[in-house]
Amino acid sequence: MSYEYKLKPNRASYVDYSFFKISLGLFLIFVIIYSIASLVLKEYVLFVVIFFIAIELFNYYSLNVQYRKESYTFFKDKIIYNSGGIFSNSETELIIKNITHVTMKLPYLENKLLKTGNVVIESAGSGVSEIFLKSIDNTNKMYEYIEKIMQYNGFKLSKSKLVQKERPSSIGVFFEVFRNLVTTLIIMAWFFFDTELSIIRFVLENQLFLYLSGFLALLVFGFLAFRFLDLKKRVYSIYSDTITYSEGFLSKNYSFIPIENLSDSTITQTIIDKIFGLYDVKISCQGTKQEVLFKNMANGKEMESNIDKLISETNSLVGTGKQQISKTNKQTAKSSKSKTQITHTSKTLPRDTNFTAEYKMDTKRTMLPLLIILPICLILFPLMILWIIISIQIAIKINSTKYFVKSNSIEERYNFISSKNKEFTNDKIMSVIFKESFIDKWFNTCSIHFWSIGSSEDIKFENIKKSDGIYQALLAKSGIGAQEEIYKMDSNFKIIDFLKANLFITLIFTIILLGSSYFAFAINMLIAIVPVVMVVLCIFIIIYKIIYYKKSNFTYFKDYVYFTRGIFFKDFYYVLYDNIKDLTTLKYPFSGFGSIKFNVAGEHLVQEGKSQMIISNNFKINYIADINNKDELIDLIFYKRPDSKQLSEMNKNISSYSPETIRISKPDLANSLVGWILIGGILGLIVYQFAQVILAPFILLLIILLGFVIWSVKAKSFSIQNYRVVANSGILYKKQTSIIFSKIDHINFSQGVFNKIYNNGNITVNTTGSSSAELVIRDIPDYKEFYGTLKGYY
Repeated sequence: MSYEYKLKPNRASYVDYSFFKISLGLFLIFVIIYSIASLVLKEYVLFVVIFFIAIELFNYYSLNVQYRKESYTFFKDKIIYNSGGIFSNSETELIIKNITHVTMKLPYLENKLLKTGNVVIESAGSGVSEIFLKSIDNTNKMYEYIEKIMQYNGFKLSKSKLVQKERPSSIGVFFEVFRNLVTTLIIMAWFFFDTELSIIRFVLENQLFLYLSGFLALLVFGFLAFRFLDLKKRVYSIYSDTITYSEGFLSKNYSFIPIENLSDSTITQTIIDKIFGLYDVKISCQGTKQEVLFKNMANGKEMESNIDKLISETNSLVGTGKQQISKTNKQTAKSSKSKTQITHTSKTLPRDTNFTAEYKMDTKRTMLPLLIILPICLILFPLMILWIIISIQIAIKINSTKYFVKSNSIEERYNFISSKNKEFTNDKIMSVIFKESFIDKWFNTCSIHFWSIGSSEDIKFENIKKSDGIYQALLAKSGIGAQEEIYKMDSNFKIIDFLKANLFITLIFTIILLGSSYFAFAINMLIAIVPVVMVVLCIFIIIYKIIYYKKSNFTYFKDYVYFTRGIFFKDFYYVLYDNIKDLTTLKYPFSGFGSIKFNVAGEHLVQEGKSQMIISNNFKINYIADINNKDELIDLIFYKRPDSKQLSEMNKNISSYSPETIRISKPDLANSLVGWILIGGILGLIVYQFAQVILAPFILLLIILLGFVIWSVKAKSFSIQNYRVVANSGILYKKQTSIIFSKIDHINFSQGVFNKIYNNGNITVNTTGSSSAELVIRDIPDYKEFYGTLKGYY
């Protein structure tokens, strides 16, 4: 097998065929605009024609530039994708071991006429790591080549033993395709039966519109029939080491998914699915936004069970931490004589497979909050309707939800009118969080949350009985057990640092307090109520914070961290070192204290109003003393895994363990300033034209703003040290983010328009289990050298 193979798209397909497709669409738009212009704006007809020709020429030139920059280079362990346009360049790296999904797409016309097709390669982690091999020759051979190079990197992909073969149910596909049509037909029928409607009479009385309506209806029916046949052609095959599926009526898609990098599965049923005995099966790969949905499966339960069994029996090739490759070891040894040279490689901790259990929500614990607010709802009687609705929903949830602890996985099942099963395998669980409230103390209950690397939804065991040894048994499933305590890092709350940490709020609070006190003495003593209430509220908050942060404790063990916080609602976090991807410290203004955020592999959905957003799994501890040295000390713990004696020595002599800086870079000012200058110039012209009286204050404000931008850019720096990459920023609040090389999944570089103008570029550093880059290094002039150095170390 060749260890290096470079591929470019077929030029006729990539440039000429793409140009034809785009030109056809633009021509239809041109015909419409030309028709309107020739009737209404005759003097602009020539301009429309020239504009259309200019767009076509620009489009053709742009496609040629893209073609010259488009290339795919295959190495023995990774794929490099180079691309760009007239004003941009980029390089994307994909590690072979991280591949989760490969799809060959054969567009009907392109494949028949030019014998070309596309291959999409998806990877664990960031969505930007997807590589799209567009318009390539010998698509089938390339598809097979990717399969072989994956086998070389540890994937089995033998497809030797067929476990299950499925097709979507015809009735399910019918409802999926035609459900919107049925609704449309009902509405249309209602219109036609209402003979008073002038619109319908107009259509019926005008043959042209009648023919057009009939033609449109035929097009819709034709599209839906085509869609039906397209979905019916899907075939899913589950082998002992691979999942394959094919789809398409005219255009064909063929895909395979290696079992090694699957994370977990979810099965769902709507009320219609329940009637016809159908299921939707969703499987998650390593990293969010890497989910594959198999819809309308008659044997969905069996399918999910088989997939879960295969996942639990297969070792993953992707991890949140990896062993440093020999090349990195050698370079590190050459570049540094410090005490931070590599001494640790990741190991797999033993996980318990014996403990199994079944849990249900405790009825009394779950219903008690509703009973507490019942008297209020009785007094405010309209709230009783809402109380009844919520009570019914909770009662249904109590009776319809079950939680299972299996040998190699944990599962949450909900089964009522609709149903949903979520299951995480033990080795894909990134964190276990135990939650206890003061109400849980009364009923001896608790809630347990499990974060997964592949799913954006947690599994939550809500309000279950806290039986003896349950915490230890569930932690053992993730490889967490009793170990030596090596270091404690507790919150150290001080009032002065609390005020510094909330500097802007403190300033506003002080201004309002002094102002209201002055007006109380100068105008009316009744105004004194405001400062009195503010002071009382401040005292209450400070007392609460003092008690709260006394219970905010962080403990490092040999292989995992334990974090606890809360007074009335307590949280207990357990996370393996290997599952923490990076950490961010934030130093409070004019203080030696700060906060530390630990970023855990995986993401979860958060509801923001009517929309949802994905955020990284993380937890944060505040008011940590000596924050300047903590980032370095914690990274050394993750990197070297010292015992308590070694760590005590490190802590006493942290300066002697400081890593050597191999390369440092700062962003260019021009990229950040140009946008503000352009906006300021435009707004300045508007002010000069219409409100000259405020021109001087506007210019002063603009100068202050530009000064702040310059200061903030000057405060940024990016450095490569001998075992990590570090980003620093911030003027008052000093922020530092660090990622150990072993946590890096892949890196990319890119150039936009302004990067090309000012000859600088951007680098993104990606870790496994995230849909976006963990660290973005922007606008640095030596981006090629920085990229090359970082690429050599991780």
